[in-house]
Amino acid sequence: MRIIAGKYKRTPLNTLEGDDITRPTKDMVREALFSSIMIYSDTSFLDLFAGSGAIGLEALSRGAEEVVFNDINREAVKVIGSNLAKVRENRQVMNLDYKDCIRNLEGRTFDFIYCDPPYDFKEYGNIFTYVEQYRLLNEKGIIIVEVRKNTDLEETYPGFVKYKEKRYGISKLLYYRKEKNND
Repeated sequence: MRIIAGKYKRTPLNTLEGDDITRPTKDMVREALFSSIMIYSDTSFLDLFAGSGAIGLEALSRGAEEVVFNDINREAVKVIGSNLAKVRENRQVMNLDYKDCIRNLEGRTFDFIYCDPPYDFKEYGNIFTYVEQYRLLNEKGIIIVEVRKNTDLEETYPGFVKYKEKRYGISKLLYYRKEKNND
């Protein structure tokens, strides 16, 4: 696996051993993701279930100012650290359950929150609830969820609405933004 584009293009990335621990996002999916969102120099990005950190590192390579990585797996956190060292970046890496991570980030906001939990994950609604409760998403921010292609998520979660869904091989990306009030 490697960084696809940007200032760290072609940098090889370390991954965890075995697909049962983490599931690296394929190059095709990462390319499609970053082709569908705009990363600017002031972009803030949260990689909530970071695994090897490939998504957050891609955001950094493409110019994101702030990237926070989180994974509950200690070995994943070590791999993220080694990948950050390869590109000589010093960024916040958290080793928490997603709920604790969101709580700990209260007071900060992000333009993008990327969620690629294990395929057997069932608490998607909680992600949206916590992000809303702790006001982690900027007003025009986007939550992107990667799931297995046959996993169906809700069209809306309290405060959020799905506006795009794209399939890539065995995966699909779902894009959510804040629901507009019609007051």
